[in-house]
Order: sequence, then C-alpha cells, then structure tokens
Amino acid sequence: MKKTPGRKNFDLSAKKYYSIGEVAEIVGLSVEVLRKWERDFPSKIKPMRTKGDTRLYRSHDIEQIQMIKRMREIEGRTIEGVHRALSNNPGQEEVKQEVIGRLNAVRRQLQNIVDELETLQNNTGWNVGTKKDTIEEKSC
Repeated sequence: MKKTPGRKNFDLSAKKYYSIGEVAEIVGLSVEVLRKWERDFPSKIKPMRTKGDTRLYRSHDIEQIQMIKRMREIEGRTIEGVHRALSNNPGQEEVKQEVIGRLNAVRRQLQNIVDELETLQNNTGWNVGTKKDTIEEKSC
C-alpha cells in the first residue's frame, strides 16, 4: 500500500457528511482502498448511502479509517492483524481514539493561541519572551 500523508489538522466537524473523494483526500488514501476497507471492515466503516447509492461518510467513519490506516502503515499490521487488534480490544481502541480526538482538539486550540500571540506580537511590536515569563519590547 502506498503511504500518503492526507490532510493534517483537518477539522472533521466542518461538515456533517463527506463524499468518498473528500474522505480519500482527507486521509490520504485512494477511493479504491476506501471501498476495499469498507468490505474488509464492515463493522467499523459504515458510510450512509443516498437513494442514488452515493456513500456519505460521517466523522466517526473517517476516524475509524484513520485508525485502520495508522495500524496498517505505522504499526505494519496486515488486514488480519488489524481485525485481531480490533476484536481483542474493541473498547480500549475506542477509548484510545477518543483520547486522540481530545488531544487533537487541544493541539488545535494551542495552535490558535500561538497564532494569536504571533499576530499580537507583529501588530504591537511587543515580543513575548520565553525566559522568566517576561514580555520584552521588540527592538527595531
């Protein structure tokens, strides 16, 4: 399987439903792999279907795909190995994913704070120091 990065820092709450093409771009997989994984992991990846049979993925589906991708690419598990891991610790994996989701939310909040501080620094000429928690005036 070709390793692809996908989108970093993507906010899954931006929309309620995502098309298969959007999900492929978000997670960095091809639509063919997504279709195969839907067949391989029917209890984990369950997109809704429109009357025209178009797949509609929710954030939970995308999180499951990201978890499976991580197990495949980073941990090097086979499809069977992913099945074993998911069946051995289904509750533990869900808790792990919830914690990861919360940590990602905190990371995004911290990044927003850093961005705001940088904007403040650029607009005011004040430099936020790191030593002794002091604020030093920026010299020109």
